[in-house]
Amino acid sequence: MASNENKFIDRAPFILAAGKLSDNLGDSVANCLKQYSVDDASKALKYFANAKNAKPVYEPEPYKNKIQRGVYTEIRTILQPAVKTRYQTLINELKETSYESHWNKCIGKSRDPIPGLPKGLNPLEVTFGIKSNKDESVKELVNPPKGVYQVLTENQIAHEMYKKSHNDYNVGERICRNYLSPAFDSSKRFGERTKFDPRGIWVRCACTWHQNEPVVYTNKIQADFLNKTRNKLGECLRPNNIGEQLPKDFVYGKPAVRDLYGVEELLKDGDCPPCQFKRDLKCWLMSFNKMKQNLFKRFTLEFTPNDLAKSLLYYDGDQSGTLPLETFYKVCSCHRFTFDRANLEPLLRLLSIICEDKILYMKFLDIVDSKTPPLQLMKIQDVPERNQYYLSSSQAAVCDYLLINNASSPPAGIPSIRYDLSRPIVPHGGCRADLENLGDECSAAILLNPSVYCNYGLSFRDFFLPRKPDVLRSLFEKVGYEIDDASFEKLWTEGVDQDKTGSVCVDTFNNLVQKYNGEHKKLKIDEATC
Repeated sequence: MASNENKFIDRAPFILAAGKLSDNLGDSVANCLKQYSVDDASKALKYFANAKNAKPVYEPEPYKNKIQRGVYTEIRTILQPAVKTRYQTLINELKETSYESHWNKCIGKSRDPIPGLPKGLNPLEVTFGIKSNKDESVKELVNPPKGVYQVLTENQIAHEMYKKSHNDYNVGERICRNYLSPAFDSSKRFGERTKFDPRGIWVRCACTWHQNEPVVYTNKIQADFLNKTRNKLGECLRPNNIGEQLPKDFVYGKPAVRDLYGVEELLKDGDCPPCQFKRDLKCWLMSFNKMKQNLFKRFTLEFTPNDLAKSLLYYDGDQSGTLPLETFYKVCSCHRFTFDRANLEPLLRLLSIICEDKILYMKFLDIVDSKTPPLQLMKIQDVPERNQYYLSSSQAAVCDYLLINNASSPPAGIPSIRYDLSRPIVPHGGCRADLENLGDECSAAILLNPSVYCNYGLSFRDFFLPRKPDVLRSLFEKVGYEIDDASFEKLWTEGVDQDKTGSVCVDTFNNLVQKYNGEHKKLKIDEATC
C-alpha cells in the first residue's frame, strides 16, 4: 500500500485520527488488521502447546429417546444444583434486596412494621386503641340468660323500622307494598268464596258418611271385578271372597304363641321335657329387643336419653338412684314411652334392676341404649347330664367313642436330643459337651464296631442316667447279685454323695458294687431265665 506521508497538510494537529499510520509500504490489508501484542502471542503459543498434549474429552452422544436418559435429564440441574460459594450466596442476596417483596412481602413472615413506626417504639409492647371493658363473660354473650317470651318481646322492638331496611317480616305477616289506595283495595280477595259457617256444620257434614257406597255411573262387570280384587277402606283384603271359605276365627300372619313342642324340643330325647323358663326367657328377650328398637327410633335430636334421665332424676328427691314402679311408668308415658310390662318386669327382676317394686332407672337406661352390647345372660342347662354325652350311629359303627387321651404321651419317633429323658450325669474324666450337644449315638469307633449294649439299643448315656433305688436293686438282682437291705442302703447313701443329684446312676452303683465285691458275690444264672 502506498504511503500518504507528506501529501496532505494537517491544519489541526491537536486532533488525532483513529487507527494506525500506514508507514509500511507494500503490506496488505490482512497484515495491517492482524495486530498482536507480545502477550497475546505468548498466550497463543502456550495454548497450542497444551492443546497438543491434553487428552481428548469424551462427550457421549445425546440420547435420542428421553426414556433412556435415566438421571441425565433437564430436571437434574434443578434437583441437584451446583453448590454455591459464600461469595456467590452473598451476591445473590444483595441482588434480591432491590425488590419490594424482599422487605414488604417476605415468605413465611409478616411485614416489618418498624420502618413505618416512630423511633423508639416497640411494636411487641405498645398497643393502640381503647382497652375493651370485659364486664360480661363469653357464656352470657353467646347464650344470654333470657326466657323465650323475653326474647320474643325484645325481637318486636323496632320491628317496624326493620321492615323496609332489612325486609324483616314475622311468620304469616302480610307484606305492605304501599300501593295507591284508589287503584288498590286491600279488602279484595282472589278466588271463589268458601262456604264458611262459624257453627261448624260443614265440618260435621264432611266427616259423616251418608252412604257407604258412593253412587257413580260405571260398568257392572268392572264394578264387580274391583269389588273382588281391591280392598275396601277399613277392611282386610280378601280377593274372590275367600273369607267366606275360611273359619270364623282365622287370622293371617305368624302366630304369636309358640307350640309347646317345636323343632328344638323335638330334636331332643323323649325323656327331656321342654324347659318352661327357657321359653319364657325367649319371650322376655323378644319384648326387650322390640322395646330397644322403638326407643332407638324415638330418640332424636329433640328428645335424647339425657332428657328422659333428667325427668326421672327430678322425681328422685333423695338422689338414691331408685324410683317406685308407678312413678317410673307415669314419667315414661308422659314421653310416649310404653312397653309390655308383663314380659319386661320378670326380665328386669332377673337382672336385679327391679327390687321390691323399685327400679334402678339409670341402670335401666344403660341397658336400653342402642350403643351398649347385648345382654349377657347365664347358660341354661335344660338338657340333663345323662343326655349330654351320646353316640351317633357312625361313631358306634367304627368305635370312635373309644377315645384315647395322648396328651401326656411323647410324640412319635425318637428325637436326636432326648429332652424327654432325665439329664445324664457326666462321668469322672468325661466331657460334658458330649452329653449335652450330641445325640444318642456314641463315637465313630462304636458305630463301626458296636458292643453288646449297642446291639440291644443301649448307649453309654443309659449308664449315667439317675435311677431310683427300686429300679437299681431290681436290675442288679436280675443280673445275679444278692444284696440285703442294710448293704443296699449303705451303697445307695454313698452313691448319692458321689452323684449329688438325689439319685444314683448304674455306673456309679456298679463301681460301688465292684469296690465291695468281697461282701457281694455274683451268682451264675441262666441268660434265658433272665
